[in-house]
Amino acid sequence: MRHHDRSRFAFRWLAAAGLLCASLLSGQVHALPTTDSFTLSGIVNTPGVHNLASLQAFTPVTQTVTYQAGSTTVNQSFTGVPLYTFLTNPPGGGGIITTPGVGNDVLRDYVVVTGSDGYRTVTSVGEIHPNFGQTQSLIAYRQANPPGSTPTDLGNDGFARTTAPADSRGGRYVSNIASIEVHNATSASQIQGTGGGLSESFSLAGQVVNPSIFDLADLQALPAVTKTVSVLSGSNPTPQVREFTGVPLFDLLTLAAAGGGILTDPNIKNDILGKYIVATGSDGYKATFALGELHPNFGGDQILVAYDETGGDPGVGTAGFARLVVPGDVRAGRFVSNLVGIEVLSAPPTAVPIPAAAVLFATGLGGLGLMRFRSRIGR
Repeated sequence: MRHHDRSRFAFRWLAAAGLLCASLLSGQVHALPTTDSFTLSGIVNTPGVHNLASLQAFTPVTQTVTYQAGSTTVNQSFTGVPLYTFLTNPPGGGGIITTPGVGNDVLRDYVVVTGSDGYRTVTSVGEIHPNFGQTQSLIAYRQANPPGSTPTDLGNDGFARTTAPADSRGGRYVSNIASIEVHNATSASQIQGTGGGLSESFSLAGQVVNPSIFDLADLQALPAVTKTVSVLSGSNPTPQVREFTGVPLFDLLTLAAAGGGILTDPNIKNDILGKYIVATGSDGYKATFALGELHPNFGGDQILVAYDETGGDPGVGTAGFARLVVPGDVRAGRFVSNLVGIEVLSAPPTAVPIPAAAVLFATGLGGLGLMRFRSRIGR
């Protein structure tokens, strides 16, 4: 073989190794090895790396779930630790860090779970908080398929995966967990309070096709539903039963006559599940919701932008011209009143940890290419 042919051949080896290394570092390779640990980071008291032993240190919880995966109905049991329990207790996150003086600051928080292939989803803390949404999403490490059969590990799904027991489809069941991050939405939100008082309009902003301003007449022009909710308020141990009329929040975001749809990246699988909503009141109070929480293909919680309460003061009374109503919550912390803003935002990019085996493979390939290059040059 002539010298320039040898050089071209060796260069191709080095180029292939370089491309693989770049793909690994960019998180674009989708056939990475199964995980045996994940990183916990963000606004928790004890960030760190967690493995199977970390999860098994908690009292196990078993749940049976049914959801759609493509055209298949999945019915199986999972055993693991509730995500909220893991975040708020040692040896997990040891608690979520909050800002003193900010009312219900934890309701501004959300969790991003990312798999080793870069797939990620958002869960709001309010969704899983025992005082609010109460959804018992698990970090699961055992499964029984079908329910009642002998439990096994998760196989190709890694040492741990999440569950989303309230969801009708499996998009938020993240396998091969590589990282869990807890974020606060305050800094990303661009809409601020107006100093308090009764609101007369709100801005719909962020990643929607038609950002716009809505007042009472605009809401009344959209299809409405009426929902009855049972919710605790203050120290009263007896739930209040109340009836509200308004526009489903998901419809407000997606109807052609309203938000017109949510902007997503077609190159990212289920990109909509990596987004969240921030609602802001005139006094600056904020609450966060995962898009998956209210999307009809997933959580399907019919959160309302309500403009009337049956049997109450005209409209929604001192709650302004519109407020949020969250039928699935047991307390009213996310019933944001005097709405001045609703924003659709994306969670920040997640760096996927590179498994050691993949790095060794890539560097080994590069080394092999270099050896072949030297060998051929030396002939």
